[in-house]
Amino acid sequence: MELRAFENQSEKRTRRIIEIATRDTVYWVNAKTRLEDVFAPSEGDSNRERSFLRYAHFDYTLHRQSSSEAIWAFEFDGPGHTSDPDVIRRDLLKNRICARANLPLLRIEDDLLAAIDGISLLEWLIRRWMIHEKIMPRMIEGRDRAAADYSEQDWGEFKVTDGIFITPPELDVNFLFDLTNPYPPLPKVSLRLLRDYGIREGMSLELGSDNREDSVQCLATEAIWDISTGGPLPDLNSYGLHSRSYCDVQLRRAGQDWLSEPAFEATGEYLARVAYPLFSNQRTLCETDPETREFGVCGPPYGGSLWAAGPMIAWYRALREVEKWAAKNLPRVA
Repeated sequence: MELRAFENQSEKRTRRIIEIATRDTVYWVNAKTRLEDVFAPSEGDSNRERSFLRYAHFDYTLHRQSSSEAIWAFEFDGPGHTSDPDVIRRDLLKNRICARANLPLLRIEDDLLAAIDGISLLEWLIRRWMIHEKIMPRMIEGRDRAAADYSEQDWGEFKVTDGIFITPPELDVNFLFDLTNPYPPLPKVSLRLLRDYGIREGMSLELGSDNREDSVQCLATEAIWDISTGGPLPDLNSYGLHSRSYCDVQLRRAGQDWLSEPAFEATGEYLARVAYPLFSNQRTLCETDPETREFGVCGPPYGGSLWAAGPMIAWYRALREVEKWAAKNLPRVA
């Protein structure tokens, strides 16, 4: 009998990031949590499902100190999760159990662990989710109070057809949440573009404006170039279990007509998983399990989902393309 490693290196990085993100909060993380400790069997569960609860585990679970239940599960998926038939079957079963019990699940690959401008996507998703949990109920209450004060004439300005209205920006709580909780590398790349090359992208600069001396000084820099931004937007085409977000940018000399030919243009995009499959060969969210006829959605919670935050990541990627082009083609601002 020999001792074996409790975690591989990727799992260890995952745990470290989760612990850093939840440090000094009301949340705590548990490793190698048995499914039997998270779920209680119910009438109608198959013998296979009951057996699975006894021997299977989550890599990590997140808990609230004031609650006795797990509130989020994390799985690190290595190469075998897309190639080994037995692993895939276990993953599908685990997905179905999470969907049935309404437990959020995040499947993690290496791209979520890589640090970009000092923060990984995983750490940001967890921090974003914690803020969302804390402030969104108050934002919704404020929205509802403000909406109640709108007159019929006010609503008429946002009417598209009978019974359908465009949400006023001041009532769009998800839009306001994104403005106050941006993807951290996004305002950083905007400040670098302005500081290093005189390239101004106004919308993302607003996300990063604060009282820090370096930011204030940078924002006072005169622009040599301007960026026009189309989006960021979700792509409304069907991508199965994924959601595509994109952002178009065009670079022109400051003061140049926006209809003129741009010096550079690029599209940033991000393809994020909306949910995880519940049965083999599932291709869309609306499919039901051919064996049980069950319909369910398994994935991370909205506040911590990549598909909800995808437009900001696409926006960042578009500006990074501008930065790469500028590094090759423009002199740095003295």
